[in-house]
Amino acid sequence: MTRLDLDVERPASAPCTDVTLRSPPNWTAVLFFAALGMLHLYLAASAFSHRRWEGFMSLIFGTVFCLVSLACRLICSEMTMQSAAKRLRVRVGWRRLGIERFIPFAQIRNVRLTLMHPRNPLAATIEIVCAREVIECPPTLVPREEALCLAMTMNVGLIKVYSEEFGHVAERLDQLPSA
Repeated sequence: MTRLDLDVERPASAPCTDVTLRSPPNWTAVLFFAALGMLHLYLAASAFSHRRWEGFMSLIFGTVFCLVSLACRLICSEMTMQSAAKRLRVRVGWRRLGIERFIPFAQIRNVRLTLMHPRNPLAATIEIVCAREVIECPPTLVPREEALCLAMTMNVGLIKVYSEEFGHVAERLDQLPSA
């Protein structure tokens, strides 16, 4: 046994844990539809105070827009890596109501990490490139580590894309010899 070998007994069937990545609500849509709904409800109240029947249309629009805003707040998307089943579950919905689909690891080609700014990790994007589509992962504070974990778990390649903000790092990578 060399110095670097470890004498550790590993169980034959180690339990695989599922990793779930959840995205936050789309606050832009929530606030937009809420503002539009409140505007229409204000117009309806103004029309009703002047005894105009056109306020019913604004009341209906205001109610619909407020319900759409609530739906945008409740609906979220999540991505679960099921290691034991060797598949990726993509789910969009609210609690038990939702649409889910499964993508086997065999259809995933690689994981693409785009780093936009060295000091702003939320500006980075992680994408899972499949045979027929590209799935964007939720934003994270540790994009490099998450992308590497995803690539290693799915046994696919990791592609890093650097922006001009990285300067010398991108130039250093261009000078590496090709294999």
